[in-house]
Amino acid sequence: MRRWFKIFMLSALCICSLKADFLDIERQKALHEKKLILLTVTKESCPYCIKMQKEVFDDPKYAQQIAKKYLHVSIQRDDPALPQALHVKYFPTNLILSPDNLKIIDEFAGYMEPVGFIELLDEVYAQEFKSF
Repeated sequence: MRRWFKIFMLSALCICSLKADFLDIERQKALHEKKLILLTVTKESCPYCIKMQKEVFDDPKYAQQIAKKYLHVSIQRDDPALPQALHVKYFPTNLILSPDNLKIIDEFAGYMEPVGFIELLDEVYAQEFKSF
């Protein structure tokens, strides 16, 4: 019983903390600037990914709000740099990562309206940095 518990805990740790070499530069920058990392996983020709890119990430108003607290990184689901431990089923998926250890803090799957998305990002940021 104890052995299975240890295996389960080790598996859970692997899922919660990503080994992602492509994030190393962003990780260092986020630590220096006291920002979180917003990782967006998309799929080619996904209408919701395109809509979110256009309405949120390409809109200067929202992009500027995101950039104040987050380093935004976008990657395609079939990019070999994406860690295999990250099994994303719905697109787009936005993961909020800690720059300390690339631990997944929160995850939002699917298209979200810009205002609601920004509010969620602000809430997560406030919760993570409330002790500072």
